[in-house]
Amino acid sequence: MHTSSSHNSTHDSASRILIVRLSAHGDVMHTLPLLSAIKRNHPEATVGWLVEASAAPLLQNHPLIDRLHISQRKRWLGMARNPLNWPAVFGEVQALIQELKQADYQVSFDVQGLLKSALWPFWAKIPKRYGFKATRENADMFYSHKLPPMIIRDANTPAVERYLDFARAIGMDVQKPEFEPPPFTEASRRKVETLLDDGGDTTRPLLVLAPFTRWPSKHWETEHWIDLIQQLCRLHVKIAILGSPADQAATEALLAQAPEGRVINLAGKTDWPDLYALFRQTRLLIGLDSAPLHIADAVGQTEIIGLYGPTAPGRTGPVGERHMTLTTALSCQPCFERVCPIKTHACMRQLTPDVVMALVRKTLGYPILVDGVSSL
Repeated sequence: MHTSSSHNSTHDSASRILIVRLSAHGDVMHTLPLLSAIKRNHPEATVGWLVEASAAPLLQNHPLIDRLHISQRKRWLGMARNPLNWPAVFGEVQALIQELKQADYQVSFDVQGLLKSALWPFWAKIPKRYGFKATRENADMFYSHKLPPMIIRDANTPAVERYLDFARAIGMDVQKPEFEPPPFTEASRRKVETLLDDGGDTTRPLLVLAPFTRWPSKHWETEHWIDLIQQLCRLHVKIAILGSPADQAATEALLAQAPEGRVINLAGKTDWPDLYALFRQTRLLIGLDSAPLHIADAVGQTEIIGLYGPTAPGRTGPVGERHMTLTTALSCQPCFERVCPIKTHACMRQLTPDVVMALVRKTLGYPILVDGVSSL
């Protein structure tokens, strides 16, 4: 009788669950295995996800998300600069709280661990609110159930595993992380095909570069990217470079020294959901610890070479044995700082293009043309 009661309690607690992961884009990808674990254990469960508007396109039309709730936090902050807008902001916040209440969630998983994420389940009066102990901003005061702390500088525990601890906390059986991104749309597929059509040999494997990130400390030297691009252009491959609209000028600077027409410039031309289609056609991604790398990891059909400096491959590196990461072994690593604390940027500067090229050749694993000569 006791066993039956315990099982029913776990089952009931898993019937309506809200995941709270507002941002950032890469961290949203790291939370997908938690979603998969919930639905694998309880296919009948209703699962909602609260996300900020900027990251919401990554989750639109996801078959495992029953309801997507969208926070307009950044827009509200902008509106709130004018006191005349305060009633409108208050009304929209209250409307989102009411939306969450009406969904009648019994359990919330705040995997973000910040005040901006912890408050929503509390305001919505969700009975069982799970989160990490000892959070920044004292967010854990709003949780009813607390998991061991998420150590910010833990370099060896994958973030995806810590997020899966939420499923384990309510008795779910969780094995290795499983990513299931939403399906790409036919419109995205056609768009990507058009963008990649350079009139060349269609049998060339596609290599995608993702050289941009918001953290200055994660940046690879511009000269390194230029050197790498020039070496890649000698291979029998198709090359594309990703970037946001804000990265267009920087992308053009990188490509100015590449052979004309040899690299496809995608900067500012793809939306986030388009990457789901792009990475299903990509043979290899070379990128920084940033959203494109984690989206490619979630899609699961692209091999990855990740360049890591201030952050740790053991924490946010791609999942899977076939992926590779490069990092140096300086005493200051990983610092997890947005800006290099010692102002040398040595951790990224000492990663050389030649080392990356060696991994590119190893990954492709078949003869490729280098200056007209077949080589491995």
